[in-house]
Amino acid sequence: MDNRVVDCHSELKRLRDLQYESDFNDDHKQSDLYRKKADHIQSLINQGVESIPNF
Repeated sequence: MDNRVVDCHSELKRLRDLQYESDFNDDHKQSDLYRKKADHIQSLINQGVESIPNF
């Protein structure tokens, strides 16, 4: 796979895992940040976006 793009589904899973881990460790600030990023990726997936550029 091209390293200049990121698969949205993989990124969503990565962000959700980080969100849940931060929540488990009572780091609510980080958990909220990962949740917002994951929600954004989820909205892109809902719009049909398969991959995003890796800047």
